[in-house]
Amino acid sequence: MKTFTITFLAIIVSSVVLWAQPSITLLTFESYTFADKFDTEYGTGKIGDGFQWGGGLEFGLTETAAVELIYQTLKANVDYQGFNAIRYSGDVVLSYIMLGGTRYLPLNEKISGFGTANLGVGWSNPDQSLNSESVTKFSLGGRVGVRIQATEKVSLRLHAQLFSPVQWAGGGFYFGTGGSGAGVSTGSTIWQFNLGGSLNFRIK
Repeated sequence: MKTFTITFLAIIVSSVVLWAQPSITLLTFESYTFADKFDTEYGTGKIGDGFQWGGGLEFGLTETAAVELIYQTLKANVDYQGFNAIRYSGDVVLSYIMLGGTRYLPLNEKISGFGTANLGVGWSNPDQSLNSESVTKFSLGGRVGVRIQATEKVSLRLHAQLFSPVQWAGGGFYFGTGGSGAGVSTGSTIWQFNLGGSLNFRIK
C-alpha cells in the first residue's frame, strides 16, 4: 500500500508541475509533537512526545493557492498496557508522506494566514521490544498558521498541525501483538498534534 500511495502521489504532483508550470518552494519542518493516549480493545497505550522533522516541495498555482508533497517523521517512546497485565515499552518511528492543498489569506505584503489539508500514507517502524510489525495506513492531516515573507526567496511559517492514521475496520498501529493481537479498535484513531515552523526557500 505504501509503494502504491507514494507512486500515486508522485503522479499527481508531476501532473501539476507539467500543466501548471508553477513556482516551486523547498519546505522544511521542525515541530514539537505532543504525547497522545489511545485505547484499544486489548488495553491502553501512550505515544510519547518528541521532535518531528521533515521536508517537501510546494507548487504555487496562484498567489493564494498551492499544492504540496511533504514527508515528516517522529521517533517517540510507546508504553502499552494490555488487559492481560502484560506491559510493552519501546521506541517507534512514525512517518508520513502527504499530498496537500494550501490556501493563503494575505494580511499585508509580508504576512499571510494559511490553511492546508493533507491526505496520504502513514507507517510505523517499532522496536522489537514492542512485539509488533510495521503497519501502513491511509492518513489525514492539516495545518493552520502564518507565513512571514522575509525576502522574495525566503519565508518563515509558524503552524499548528495534526496527523491521524485512519483505521477503517479493526487494527491500526499495533503494539504488543503477541499471539492474539492488540490493535486500535474499529473507529478509533491516533491523533498527533504538533506546534512548529518551517523555513522555506523558493527555488523557481
